[in-house]
Amino acid sequence: MAAVLLVDDDADVRAVLAAALTGMGHGVIEASGGIEALEVIDRKEPLDLLLTDVVMPGLHGFNLARMAILRRPSIRILYMSGYADGEVVTRDSGPRYGKLLEKPLRPETLKREVEQALSQPPP
Repeated sequence: MAAVLLVDDDADVRAVLAAALTGMGHGVIEASGGIEALEVIDRKEPLDLLLTDVVMPGLHGFNLARMAILRRPSIRILYMSGYADGEVVTRDSGPRYGKLLEKPLRPETLKREVEQALSQPPP
């Protein structure tokens, strides 16, 4: 299936999502924040999808995705946030490269959205 870079600063959320993605047959690489995710991206291992939280300390998910696209133009992006009305989410006016999913995510929603993102051409 796909290689997914999963980025979330909450270890419990990461564990649940990683288990769900692995159960769907995807390979998962976990990162606890934006800087760690960029280090993974720079390693040049195969990556098909960046699934990133938006509200994180340091580098937030929208800026992470913009940097990821510069490094990996073919990567697909999905954002997620438990703060859909939060300041970072509503104030950010830069380009977005994928859909924003609201946490908590149901497994069937995650499966559907990941499959849909992977079926789309790169941004």
